[in-house]
Amino acid sequence: MTDFLNKLLSLTDPAGSASMEVSLLCLVGAFVFGQVVAWVYVWTHKGPSYSVSMARSLIVLSLVVALVMLVIGNSLARAFGLFGALALIRFRTPVKDARDTVFLFFSVAVGIAAGTQNLLGAAAGTTVICAVLCYLHLANFGSRRENGGLVRFRCPSGGAAEQQARDLLKRACAGVSLLHMRDAGAELMEYAYEVRLRDQDHSPVLAAALHDIDGVQDLSLLMQDEYVEP
Repeated sequence: MTDFLNKLLSLTDPAGSASMEVSLLCLVGAFVFGQVVAWVYVWTHKGPSYSVSMARSLIVLSLVVALVMLVIGNSLARAFGLFGALALIRFRTPVKDARDTVFLFFSVAVGIAAGTQNLLGAAAGTTVICAVLCYLHLANFGSRRENGGLVRFRCPSGGAAEQQARDLLKRACAGVSLLHMRDAGAELMEYAYEVRLRDQDHSPVLAAALHDIDGVQDLSLLMQDEYVEP
């Protein structure tokens, strides 16, 4: 056990090219720490922007970055060569949430630390940052309980459905504001209202009541931290 720990500590000195044993250990470390990052992402994420592919990509991304760092080693020529090759790749996937970008950088940092054989730095960084992320999640830091939401629906142009929906929103909400209305075709109008509920727990009841109005179509109610199905 002591010999293994001494060998592990020796990996923090990134001198020369990594051997097969060292490379495998670094990749395993990148996988372990990347999985910790992914689990924290899954546990702390809220809202409809959650993506399963994002959670899986965090694990693979840490491994890929670790492999790149292992290949580069101390060679400046390899670094410029890989930089030129990676510059040909164009990422077209939009990032839905700012926290997704944070986790992407987190995964990249873990991969860099593991790929440069600094497993202790990767372990310390993963522990501290994950602890901060869990604290922000448990403390609900930065959340403002204003029960705000967005209501969208379509209804026939010039019909009574829109008036009924507006009256219902005024009765059920502490504040209602029309954001926009536009022609949706087929004699339909699309409406978007910004609402502030008196009690967010009543959002499913409001969604069901709006859905029951004759003529209302494609209803969606999006609260601050949840999507409510009608």
